[in-house]
Amino acid sequence: MKRRMWMLSMIAALSVGMAGTTFAEETETETAAQTEATTEAAEDSDGEVLETILIQPEGKDAIEVKNTAKLDVRSAAVEIDEETDLAKITLAGKDGKMYEFEDVNYEDITDAELVKAGAFVKILYTGKASGELRSAGQSGELIYDESAKLFATDDVYMRSEPNSEAEILGVISRGDEIEVLGETASHYKVKKDDVTGYAARSCISEDEQEAIAAVQAEAAAQQAIAAEAAAAAQPAAGNGGGGGVYEVSRQRFDDCDGSGHGYFAITYSDGSVAYQEY
Repeated sequence: MKRRMWMLSMIAALSVGMAGTTFAEETETETAAQTEATTEAAEDSDGEVLETILIQPEGKDAIEVKNTAKLDVRSAAVEIDEETDLAKITLAGKDGKMYEFEDVNYEDITDAELVKAGAFVKILYTGKASGELRSAGQSGELIYDESAKLFATDDVYMRSEPNSEAEILGVISRGDEIEVLGETASHYKVKKDDVTGYAARSCISEDEQEAIAAVQAEAAAQQAIAAEAAAAAQPAAGNGGGGGVYEVSRQRFDDCDGSGHGYFAITYSDGSVAYQEY
């Protein structure tokens, strides 16, 4: 796999929007000595925690990442795969801790910020192409010494890997109590009915009351759909059912794991309701 690597030195931006300069030096290979020297130089600085991290590989537009997580980031490296054009971004802290973000679509990032995700961090950003909120999670997985009990706030797929395109192993239902074995930046490692997989963090909460409220909200939504269907059926009955059955309304329910899948609840004029996946 061919990669281009740049080591980046970053100048502190002590307030959001404050101008800064990022110098990039392209290197074919990086020796351990070079890495050590870069880290040592960074640690000699007693600068404050960066509020904005500026990243700019040679030949590409700069990315400004708002440091909402307040990480003590002193240097960064970017590797870009020449075949896929996806980037690996590595941030290095003053204490030597490394934060890696792999398979990042560098060209798609706007309005980025670094935020906490449990024991990890992730880069939240708006996709240039779609305008939708996206994220790049920190690499790695933390396995707990003891499993934890959390609660599903939405129906969510349990997948074989911690990403929204991995094989589906099962479904965790809204309101379920979940055995959690560990976590990544984007998913929890979970166990259900002797099956172990991963479920999106956005669908799971430590707060049981939040899960109960989600169940109640879903029940209310289904009651509203049923009431709308009944109301739609009355005019049809009064007309003797003439004119054929037609669609009255369509409600969209997105899967909460960001996979882009979900279903429509479609109400028809005869009072029936159909569900269509997308």
